Amino acid sequence: MLAFHNALYIGLQGIVVGLQSAVNLQLSGVAILVIAVAIGAWLGWNRGLRAILTIALISVLAYVICVQGGDLLVATVNRFYQNGPKLAAFAAGRDPSSVAPLPPLIEGGFRIPLVFRFVLFISLIVFAWFFRKTPSWYRPNVDKLEPLARPLGAIVGGFTALVWTSAATAFWVEFVNSGGGFDGLLGDVLFAIPDITPYMPALITVFFLLLGVLVVFLLPRLFRTPAPPPKS
Repeated sequence: MLAFHNALYIGLQGIVVGLQSAVNLQLSGVAILVIAVAIGAWLGWNRGLRAILTIALISVLAYVICVQGGDLLVATVNRFYQNGPKLAAFAAGRDPSSVAPLPPLIEGGFRIPLVFRFVLFISLIVFAWFFRKTPSWYRPNVDKLEPLARPLGAIVGGFTALVWTSAATAFWVEFVNSGGGFDGLLGDVLFAIPDITPYMPALITVFFLLLGVLVVFLLPRLFRTPAPPPKS
């Protein structure tokens, strides 16, 4: 009986330790994600919206093409291609419903291999970094005449860090599911970070809605020039 109690105690102790380790690992993963977003927000706050906007836009484009396998892009291309005859009929003044749509240009389920998508993602980020100064909206530092540059930069910077973290997690999950994987600190970190890939399409939509609101409604405030101080 004593041996049974000892074995039961050891078993329960092992279960408790395992549950504690799982909870700690999950909390550590969330903490890593929060820290990454906080670092991105801090960099965006210090550099301002203009300095990081190019990198953010290219990061979203790279995520849509490389992480999601281009599903959204393929669906958009197919939709325009299939409805091309209807659009042409509408432009010519004919009844669009009388024209049959074309078959899909790109077959469903088409997906670029993981290694090429990973290399392409990194290449696009490097491209955005080297050409971030090319667009006319770029400014290396925060302009005092743009009062919203810092908070908007913090939002976009945090979102960009979230995009990169989600991409790393998505690539890692797909790599492990295909039979890959490796041990070590990097593998433990990637395993611990929560997978937010299912939420990224909604977050990307919110990001572009934010840009739309900025352009349509907040652009005058973004470039507002404060009144000069009164002369003494």
